[in-house]
Amino acid sequence: MKQAAPTADLARKHAFKVLADSFETFYGNAIAIDTTHKITWISDGYRKFLGIDHDPAGQPITRYIQNSYLPKVADTGEPILLDLLWLQKRWILVSVIPLQSDEGEIIGAFGFVALDNQKEFSSLTNRVNKLQQQLDCVTSQLNQARKNKYGLSHISGRSEQLLAIKNQVRQAARFDISVLITGETGTGKELFAHALHDLSSRSDKPFISLNVAAIPDNLIEAEFFGVAPGAYTGASKQGRKGKLELANTGTLFLDEIGDMPLEVQGKLLRVLQEKEFEAVGSDTIKKTDIRIVAATSRNLVQMIEDGEFRADLYYRLNGMPIHLPPLRQRLDDIDLIAERILDETCARLNIAPKYLSTGALPVLRSYQWPGNVRELQNVLERAVIMAEDHVEISAQLLTGLLHNDLGTVCIPSSSESVMETFWPQTRSDISETVQQHNRSDLPPIPLSQQLAEAEKAAIKQAIHYTSGHKAKAAEALGISRATLYEKMKKLEI
Repeated sequence: MKQAAPTADLARKHAFKVLADSFETFYGNAIAIDTTHKITWISDGYRKFLGIDHDPAGQPITRYIQNSYLPKVADTGEPILLDLLWLQKRWILVSVIPLQSDEGEIIGAFGFVALDNQKEFSSLTNRVNKLQQQLDCVTSQLNQARKNKYGLSHISGRSEQLLAIKNQVRQAARFDISVLITGETGTGKELFAHALHDLSSRSDKPFISLNVAAIPDNLIEAEFFGVAPGAYTGASKQGRKGKLELANTGTLFLDEIGDMPLEVQGKLLRVLQEKEFEAVGSDTIKKTDIRIVAATSRNLVQMIEDGEFRADLYYRLNGMPIHLPPLRQRLDDIDLIAERILDETCARLNIAPKYLSTGALPVLRSYQWPGNVRELQNVLERAVIMAEDHVEISAQLLTGLLHNDLGTVCIPSSSESVMETFWPQTRSDISETVQQHNRSDLPPIPLSQQLAEAEKAAIKQAIHYTSGHKAKAAEALGISRATLYEKMKKLEI
């Protein structure tokens, strides 16, 4: 006799039995919360899986599972069936259903887990976890490229000033606060920022650097906050991450912070206060966890008085101030710095090692170094190239190089103003200096070099005249700010 087809009622009962039997499999790894998102119950198996050695009942679920789906289901009443969750450094399959009272009111949420050792899901979770491992590998390589390049051991010197600064850096690195590094151009502010990051608890996280002065005002927000997909005509459909997002969990170094436009200063202040930001063209708020290390060669206190810099931002950035003295105030360090520069330059250029002659060091110490360590590096690199066929760098060679940018020897007396000595103040000064260099008893200098040196001197004079205000210097020279930065980079100013 042919068996009758199952009725709808029998089919329903059979389905419920299958679901109940399946639930027994998941029950060993389950958890429940109330409407305040606090844990009301957790199975022993799930507690062990999470590595919890106590009863977490009454505690917020996010204390143990930060990305849990339970709060969302408890708030909306909408179930989540078989979704992936990144937990305990692997992907797992989870389902979350709302809990209701007899009156149909939402009283919480219940979640259960299909761990990756379940036969039904092992293939899927294994494939996803393998993809995650590949992604982690790529991310690790990117982070390695964004890591800091220098530590305190890369900063040479023995002077009391330098030793005191190194102690400040060590102290600042222990605490997760903002740091403001001040000092003249070329004193090594970025070098110290790298060293600070290297000593901090974020040393294995990204170190991202942003030179505020090198970015046009109309692009700085995009560079800083990122751009949402299709935010404006010509914007990438994929969008672009800003430095804030790239530096997340690590350190963001903001060089020349004094050149940041006022409107962007206000947005940076919000980032420091609220730990959140919005990309250009987006209304989605993104969280960020970064440490800000800022640097400037400008007088921010004076800029505050002039209304060019926000006082509230200054105090936020100035959690730990570190001032770098100019090289002329720590001349005892020159021999160690010069030795390191010579070794690194010769190795980079694949040239036999060179050393300073007995009389060369006094020549270096008699100069006032308006460009600081950066200028010293520039001079020694040229000396290495010009002395390619010699092991020794002579005092005579350095004396010839230590002219100002137009050829006049610049060994100022202590009574002279450093600025007055190194930057000609008028076009007639420039003309007179060039004429001195064109004497018949001196070897000729290529025209291109003379033009470059004249241009360099004019830019330095403009920057000095405007007290370091690059936008005003560019205006005085009749060029755009972007062109000024381009020339400063090319001429190594």
